[in-house]
Amino acid sequence: MMRRAVILALSLVLGATAAQAAEGETAASPPLSPLDAYAEAAATTILAEQNCPGTHLKAGRLTTLRLAAKVAPAQEATLEAKLRSRATELRRRLAAEGKAAFCDAALDAFGPQGSVAKDVLVR
Repeated sequence: MMRRAVILALSLVLGATAAQAAEGETAASPPLSPLDAYAEAAATTILAEQNCPGTHLKAGRLTTLRLAAKVAPAQEATLEAKLRSRATELRRRLAAEGKAAFCDAALDAFGPQGSVAKDVLVR
């Protein structure tokens, strides 16, 4: 469930790579904007670093995702609000699904073999 949401959220930011990863999965909602997709990626990876033992975020790789989303200086306040909102939603999912499921989904999407973006998270 979370993996699909993350993959779909980043499909606009990462283009064909994410689209290929999501192939065969159907979207329950319309695609997110690049700003929303980046907020989803950032919130997911930051929470994974905080909650998944031994997991570390590679800041340079997250920066690459931010650059791909083309976050403009005028969007900073909007991005901050989106990050807070996404983090709140992901914390609810974390509580509902448990750490193991959350960590597995985050690593599947952003780990060394990440289906959305590789090497953003490492163990």
